[in-house]
Amino acid sequence: MNLIHHNPFRILGVTANASLSDRKQQANLIAQYLKIGQNAKLDFDITPPLSPIERTKELIELQSSRIHSTEDKIMHSLFWFVQANGVDKIALKHLTKSKDIDKALNDFEKGCRGFVATPISYSSIINHSTLQIIAYRRHKNLNKLKEAISNKFKIVSDLKTLNLLKGLVAADGMNTTVDRILELTLPKLKELLYELVPEENTDKLILDIFKSNKVIYAGLENEVIGLLVEKVTVLISKTESSRGKLLKSNFSSSILKDIPLLGKKLVEDSKIHLENIESLIGKPDSNYTNVLQNLFEEVNFCGVLPFNKLIEAINDVQSSRSSVIKLKKDAELSHIIALYKLAIQSLDGFTIPIKNTLIENLKGIGEFELEETCSFCNLNEMNESRQVKIPMYKFTDFIKSQYTYFKDGGVAVSCCSSCYNKITSRKVLSFVIAFAVYAGLAAVTSGVTLVIDGFFARFKLYTFWSSWVKKKIYYSEVEKHPVIRKFVLEGYEFGAP
Repeated sequence: MNLIHHNPFRILGVTANASLSDRKQQANLIAQYLKIGQNAKLDFDITPPLSPIERTKELIELQSSRIHSTEDKIMHSLFWFVQANGVDKIALKHLTKSKDIDKALNDFEKGCRGFVATPISYSSIINHSTLQIIAYRRHKNLNKLKEAISNKFKIVSDLKTLNLLKGLVAADGMNTTVDRILELTLPKLKELLYELVPEENTDKLILDIFKSNKVIYAGLENEVIGLLVEKVTVLISKTESSRGKLLKSNFSSSILKDIPLLGKKLVEDSKIHLENIESLIGKPDSNYTNVLQNLFEEVNFCGVLPFNKLIEAINDVQSSRSSVIKLKKDAELSHIIALYKLAIQSLDGFTIPIKNTLIENLKGIGEFELEETCSFCNLNEMNESRQVKIPMYKFTDFIKSQYTYFKDGGVAVSCCSSCYNKITSRKVLSFVIAFAVYAGLAAVTSGVTLVIDGFFARFKLYTFWSSWVKKKIYYSEVEKHPVIRKFVLEGYEFGAP
């Protein structure tokens, strides 16, 4: 509470409207005490509730320069006590002599006359609000503190009452303006509020205090919001600069990660500033939505521009199918997709133009990611309508009495049209070869083989033979697919048990 504790009028031990001769007299008195090694205890130390002052010769000499100008005198008197009438005199006596804060507050309140600033009440309003601020650490009533500050600043935000205060504390000084006094006092007030209530958002608190003060609020809101907007703008500019540097060079798959991460960091770093703006002015305010629009336009650039760079690189090598396949295969788009999802989630509840852009871009990039290459040949584009099903099973116990298998015809994997035709042909070929060889053997043996296999073996010979041929011609081909190969490594076998 430096604004009050180290107030120059307090250090000199006088009221803010004490004459120059009274101030000099007090300074001399303090000096006499210092000469004999003692610290003067003066009525206007207001100790308690304020903590004691350790005065020095240098400290006393400094005070005259702190209350030299008209503005200095008004600013420091605003946060101290004045004696302009009999009510003030009685209340200050209770405060300085008996240290009866409650009695002094009651007396000052009588002089405030409903806290409407007039030539009779303005001094009591200043005194009452100063004492209420001092008493805050005792009563901890934030509403009382806010009301006290609001009442105090009504005096200096109106030219008539400001001139009354000037006439009281700086009658022979140069004229000043409301704007000049506010320019000097509001920063000091922010420091005071932060000291008293550090757990509160000072900007939000000060706007709440002055929400009914038409003179102060508009300019203060613009200043507070402007500073927060500027912080977000600086972050956007830094991101834009870093993004531009990464995009200047030729395409590299690393930008599909590095640039989206810039966008993610921008969202994260801006979050606290956006929350502060929202808490001060609310979501519907155009200042807030304009900031969001600018911020997420840059976030969009951090996703779409590296993606566009990929498309340009693919177009540049369109004549080389293998180069195109390699670019698509190496293109890791998960960071871009994650960035867009984060951005869209952050804009939940908002309706601003950039949101639709983000949604459309996420959809387009997501569709591109689904355009996979066939896992059989790694050359052609996969056709979802071309799907082969491979029957597979696995025994689940040691004695092979129980097993698991894939229903609906087997494991379904998609492929390109070319591989689909090739695999289907091999499946048909394996059946034809197995059947032809078996039929040929039956013909050579005049049907003896067929009779023995059918009557004694229940066609197990044919089943074994056809499975072996199918494995060599058909299953050996489908095993190339990574999904099928994974199941084989897990112990699955082709066919049915």
